[in-house]
Amino acid sequence: MVFRFLTAVMLVLVLSGQACDTRGLSSVPVAKTENPGRPMMLRVRLGEGFQNNTVSVRVDGKEVFQKSGVSTDWTISRADSVDVQTGAAATVQLEVSVEGGASAVQNIQPAQTPFVEVRLVNGALQLQALDEESPMM
Repeated sequence: MVFRFLTAVMLVLVLSGQACDTRGLSSVPVAKTENPGRPMMLRVRLGEGFQNNTVSVRVDGKEVFQKSGVSTDWTISRADSVDVQTGAAATVQLEVSVEGGASAVQNIQPAQTPFVEVRLVNGALQLQALDEESPMM
């Protein structure tokens, strides 16, 4: 009975957005823009599957993030987040790698998809470009 009540309360909070900070781990909002000549911010969020990994993030070949001990907090399905100023280029090349393991490269258009969710699933990295930031669960 108590479990059902708590589940219903959590469901109401999640669906109403009150339980999820839409700004992500960095707590700085990122906005899309239709002006391709303006410098853009790209938010890369490391999500599910990380367990004490060393993770590197590169944008157009330049390392913008490197951290060891990255682990997913399963209460929010997030491990870490990094905001990267990409400049005015219409497309950037995003590379994420796990030391001694997987890497993934994807071209991203920050003006259209300023958010990238990264997951480590069965030893492979998955990069998903999004036009809206996914809420924390």
